[in-house]
Amino acid sequence: MMFAIDCGNSRIKWRRFEAGQQYEKGGASLLDGSDPFSALGEALVEGVDRVLVANVAGAEVAERIAVTVRSGLSIMPEFVSVEAKAHGIECAYRHPQTLGVDRWLAMIAARRFVDGPFAVVCAGTAVTFDAVDAGGRHLGGLILPGDRLMIEAVAANTDQVPVVASAGDVVEGLTLLGCSTAEAVGRGARVALAAAVDRAVAVVVDALAAEVSVIVTGGDGPVLAQWFASKPCVRADLVLEGISIVADEE
Repeated sequence: MMFAIDCGNSRIKWRRFEAGQQYEKGGASLLDGSDPFSALGEALVEGVDRVLVANVAGAEVAERIAVTVRSGLSIMPEFVSVEAKAHGIECAYRHPQTLGVDRWLAMIAARRFVDGPFAVVCAGTAVTFDAVDAGGRHLGGLILPGDRLMIEAVAANTDQVPVVASAGDVVEGLTLLGCSTAEAVGRGARVALAAAVDRAVAVVVDALAAEVSVIVTGGDGPVLAQWFASKPCVRADLVLEGISIVADEE
C-alpha cells in the first residue's frame, strides 16, 4: 500500500492508494499552532509499505515528515523530485529542480485525463499557472501571490486599509465594484487573480491555435475557479493523484 503526502506552504495533506484505489484523505494545518505531524503519524496505518512525499515547505518540514514516517513505519519516505522529462511531461525550466514539485505532479496528473493542451492552476498561499501542449511539452508558467497575500500586502503598506477577508462567491455587473474598503480590497484581489489567469489562458490559446482545458487544484481552487472566464474543471487533490501516478509508473 502506498501513502502519498502533499506538503504545501500552509497545509499538509495525505491519502492512501492501493491497486488503483483511493482511500480516505486526511490533512492538517501547518499554521494554526496544532501539531500536524502527530495527525500524520496517526494516519500511517499498518500495511503501508511505501511513502512518497511532495514537499515545498522547506528542509525543516521535510525532516519532521521523515522522522514521523520512520517512527510510525520504520521505513524512509521518498521525496519526489522534478525531472527534465518523465511521466508524459517535458519540463520547460532550464533547471528543472527549481520548478515546484507540486506544479510538476499536478501537470503529470492532468495529463492523464485531458486530451489536448491544458493549463493547471494551483491555488493556495501562492497561485501558480502552468501550460502544457498536446504533446506533453510544458510551455512555462506564472507565480502570483494568493488573494490573502495580496490583501496582507496592501494592508501592510498603506495607512488606512485593514486586513480583510477574501471575497466570497463571484459577483456580476457593477456589484463587482466594492462599496466599502473591505469589499474593494477583497474583490480586487480575486479579480486580479482571475484576470491574470484568463489572460494567460488566452495567450496560450492564441499561440497554439487550439482550445485549452483549464484545471484548478489547491485549497482555494473551488472558490477562485468561480471567478475565471475560462470555465475550469476543479480537482482538489491533483498533486496526490500525481504522486500515485509516479509511484505506479516507477
